[in-house]
Amino acid sequence: MRFNTDTARSNFFVQRDRDENVFHITQGTEKKKEQEVPFVTHGLQSALELLPDTIRKQITLSEAEMVVGPGRPRSKEQSAYTGYQGLRTIWSQPTDSMLKPLMHRSDNFFAEQTLLMVSEARLGVMDMDKITDTLLATDLAGLPQTPRWADGSGLSRYNLFTPQDFVMVLQKMEQEFGMARIKNIFPTGGRGTLSNFYKLDSGYIFAKTGSLSGVLALSGFLYTKKNKMLIFSVLVNNHNGNATAIRRKVESFLVNIRNRY
Repeated sequence: MRFNTDTARSNFFVQRDRDENVFHITQGTEKKKEQEVPFVTHGLQSALELLPDTIRKQITLSEAEMVVGPGRPRSKEQSAYTGYQGLRTIWSQPTDSMLKPLMHRSDNFFAEQTLLMVSEARLGVMDMDKITDTLLATDLAGLPQTPRWADGSGLSRYNLFTPQDFVMVLQKMEQEFGMARIKNIFPTGGRGTLSNFYKLDSGYIFAKTGSLSGVLALSGFLYTKKNKMLIFSVLVNNHNGNATAIRRKVESFLVNIRNRY
């Protein structure tokens, strides 16, 4: 690792050469000097040397077994794709510790990368089209309306899912994962993307927002005053109004259902 001092700038700034650990640093006059700049690991072995410190445990490579998850052997195609022999997946943290901030922040980057990692784990290749086709033919087979699925974040207008589709997905989640796990992951009133809504009597709604220009959505679980659990999906299309005002209308609609049932 080499450092060069750059005097062409007046403020503190760090920039690394594209393919080398050569850092160009301008000292600047700021009291707090901090900037995150990744460094080049030059291959897998360098990364493995740093991994134990990151995950706080020692790791070993098994030359006899190659897996993509607990007890799941790689196929020949998957092994050929990686180009590395005798590697095991290292699980650094529980899945939900990633899913919770994804849902609370509505983090599209997390969502996109997660779907690509699912593709790698199931198919041995990071391919958006292949994994969406696979999931629609297996885990999500039988959706009421066949969706058009373009990406993992929902930002594309090419994504076309109906409210009935979302309700079925939520039903499968409740059946397979249970409400205790869902409540831990989904934001409720006053939290995450619902931080300004459903605050009067929080803890009865667990839902995910969605928004594009002219489109607002909210799908999730609602507990009524009589303690009935309802699965809902609200989609408002082609509006020209104020987004916050429309979300208030949806809030009023759902609160009324909660009070009546």
